[in-house]
Amino acid sequence: MARQALYLMVEQLQQKEQDAAKALAEVQQQLRQFEGQLQHLEEYRRSYLEQALAHGADGLKAQSFHQYQMFIQKLEQASVQQNQSIQQIRQNLSLCRKQWQEQRAKRRAMELLIEKQVAEKEKAQLKAEQKLLDEYALFAHFRNADPIN
Repeated sequence: MARQALYLMVEQLQQKEQDAAKALAEVQQQLRQFEGQLQHLEEYRRSYLEQALAHGADGLKAQSFHQYQMFIQKLEQASVQQNQSIQQIRQNLSLCRKQWQEQRAKRRAMELLIEKQVAEKEKAQLKAEQKLLDEYALFAHFRNADPIN
């Protein structure tokens, strides 16, 4: 009965560990997605800046130059915001990793407890069996012994 309760606890801990692992994987995927978006954003900003410089070499009107400059600033702001989001996701990733490790440690501890209990029970059974065998051997010895006259 007690062992069944422990096995049930292990199953629950396994489920919690799996849930934590799933959350960790989702945050890792989110981080890769945001890093990819940042990379595309920076590539677009770099391309747009090169385009603005190329047009600037041909001579830009002040209005056009201002529009290029404003758009590049918006792209830079978007990059800053994306970097902030990535930092937040990394913090969340660290927290998820810690939670997963804690769940894994709890499950392992419970499994070790069960293994210890099983080993102790087996040891007690072997000891009891050995005692019975010893008693049987002693009984057989006395039963077959010659009576002293």
